[in-house]
Amino acid sequence: MTLPVPAVELHALPGDYVIVKLSPSSQVPADLNGFVSVTRTPQELSIVCPDALAPDGAEPDGPWKALYASGPMPFGLTGVVASLVAPLSSAGCPVFVTSTFDGDVLMVPSAKYDQTRELLRAAGHTLH
Repeated sequence: MTLPVPAVELHALPGDYVIVKLSPSSQVPADLNGFVSVTRTPQELSIVCPDALAPDGAEPDGPWKALYASGPMPFGLTGVVASLVAPLSSAGCPVFVTSTFDGDVLMVPSAKYDQTRELLRAAGHTLH
């Protein structure tokens, strides 16, 4: 049985972002603002932040553009991330996804942003 793929409303977050890697013992910079995601594992501290706020000494990747699939979305709703990633993956577009309590942030290389918007619209998603 195939379940319906959810159509998602996406909102562009302004500016460019970077994904940075720091040592696992690093402190999270206090001056980060705007859209920021922080994840610590035993191997690393990863931070997604506006490119202008990238911490000194971090290993960066970017620039990236961000689209927010705003919610709240019920935790039992399945297929949201897959419905966003699948059309991009099929076109060879790299993605980075960060999830929050209320939604998901889909990130794509800035150079692929226009193509991403076209692919997501063609897949039935709404972009603002």
